[in-house]
Amino acid sequence: MFGWYKIKFLIIISFFMGFVFCQKNNIYAELGGAGYTKTLNYERMLTNSIIARLGYGFEKENGTSNVSDNEFIKFYPLGAAYLVGAGEHRFEIGGGMTLLDGTLEMNGEVVEKNQSTLFIGSGYRYYITEGLLFGVKGYYLSLGKFSAPWIGISFGWVF
Repeated sequence: MFGWYKIKFLIIISFFMGFVFCQKNNIYAELGGAGYTKTLNYERMLTNSIIARLGYGFEKENGTSNVSDNEFIKFYPLGAAYLVGAGEHRFEIGGGMTLLDGTLEMNGEVVEKNQSTLFIGSGYRYYITEGLLFGVKGYYLSLGKFSAPWIGISFGWVF
């Protein structure tokens, strides 16, 4: 469990470091995507084309087995992406991993506690106005013997 505290600490430090330095930051909600169902994400523009991502999401698992009844599963997507294009319309390609804190049940199969998924993704992001962001991404998630294409829709703020 020490590893989870370390990751949470890094997420908090990275979030506050974004406010200290002048690079652009994005905060957005994503439905679907790398965090399974829904996440709140923070992105930091490391350069004009490279972004780093930290996120947090949770889901109440109402499984049919005693393993996961009424358990909250937490998701921590961590990743990086490369942006192509300029101005308001950008194409994104990247990857990363999502850390799972809890037991996940999918289609009757149980994914053991504290696993991680790998993901690759690409998509389109549109900076609607000076401070708003919209994005659609396609992902391919892989978790041991489970793997599937996935989609995410994002809406958030740029500051």
